[in-house]
Amino acid sequence: MSKKLIEGRKPNYFISLHVAQKAGDKASYSKNKAFDNQYYRDLILKALSQHITISRKDIDELVWNKLPEWMTDEPRKRKVNNLITELKNLYKIVKKGSFKYSM
Repeated sequence: MSKKLIEGRKPNYFISLHVAQKAGDKASYSKNKAFDNQYYRDLILKALSQHITISRKDIDELVWNKLPEWMTDEPRKRKVNNLITELKNLYKIVKKGSFKYSM
């Protein structure tokens, strides 16, 4: 029987919501628990509605610190790539330029 004391994927475990609430460590739990993809997509789309075009660097700056603390640079890059791809596939954004100089 699982007691569900931890969450996450190996090797990035963190305490569960129930344990965090009992231990008074709610902020730490929230920093480790990722938001759903819709939250990140909405951030990107809101920035686009305000600025018309934004660069990949701008998207990285916008989303980077909002990703879970346990993520290193490589998983963060993949996450941002996946978010951009999802938005492109949903026809919400159009990529212009190369990877380095896209808008």
